Amino acid sequence: MSSYKGISNSDKQKIISALKARGAGSCPRCDDSQWTVSEYARIEVQETSARDSSAGATIPAVMIVCQHCGFIAQHALQPLGLWSHAATIESGRTTQREALA
Repeated sequence: MSSYKGISNSDKQKIISALKARGAGSCPRCDDSQWTVSEYARIEVQETSARDSSAGATIPAVMIVCQHCGFIAQHALQPLGLWSHAATIESGRTTQREALA
C-alpha cells in the first residue's frame, strides 16, 4: 500500500511560481486559464528507437491539468529550476520530493 499523499502545498506553490515566472499561460486546447498542479511524473527516455531498449533514463516532470477540458501538460522540473542535481539517493533511486529545490 502506498503512503503517497500527493504534492505538498509548498511544492505546488513553487511549481506555480516557476511556471508564472516563465510566462506559462492558457490551455493550448481550449484557451482556458484554470490549471491544477496534479502529480509528479517520470517520463521514460531511451537512447535509440529500439523496442527492446533497457536504458532506464527518465525526465522528472510535473503534470498540470486544465480544469475546463482536462488537457494534461507535462513540465520538466529541471528547466523550471525545481530539480536538484544534488538530490538525496535512497535505495539507488531519487524521489521527486527529495529533489525538489
